[in-house]
Amino acid sequence: MATSADKWTAVFSQGSDIASANVVGARLDCLNIRTSHQPHIIRDRKIVSYGSTALWIHAGARHIRSIQASYQSRWEWTLFGDPQPFENLESYKAKKIQDRFTLDSLNEYCRALGIERDNLGFYGSDGLLIEGDTSNWPHKPQPVRGNEWLHGFA
Repeated sequence: MATSADKWTAVFSQGSDIASANVVGARLDCLNIRTSHQPHIIRDRKIVSYGSTALWIHAGARHIRSIQASYQSRWEWTLFGDPQPFENLESYKAKKIQDRFTLDSLNEYCRALGIERDNLGFYGSDGLLIEGDTSNWPHKPQPVRGNEWLHGFA
């Protein structure tokens, strides 16, 4: 999708398709920023959405930086590559892993890179939709009620 910043094109995925953006970035030999945020939601003592906030930076095919706080079977903290000038390294010392890299931090880092991730006006009206059949996915995402999903952003 086109953006209001002439230098950026946004690629959205409603799932874990990471290959498209990475392949395009590598083939064009350009800066490729990939982000992800899912709130951690527990309903009736069961996890219905695993929490994660992440930023990956590639230059062409070269991996520059990864920052990720994610819940797999427990909260995990992942850092790879050299810190970037815009990072708040003090926040990485928070006791709770999910507090080390929040949605606010992700959006702030993106703004430092010239991406207004949380501003709908940043994205243009020209785009391309590619749909895939997900009916045979073995681990389809569980639907989450809107109020529970929004609670994850509070």
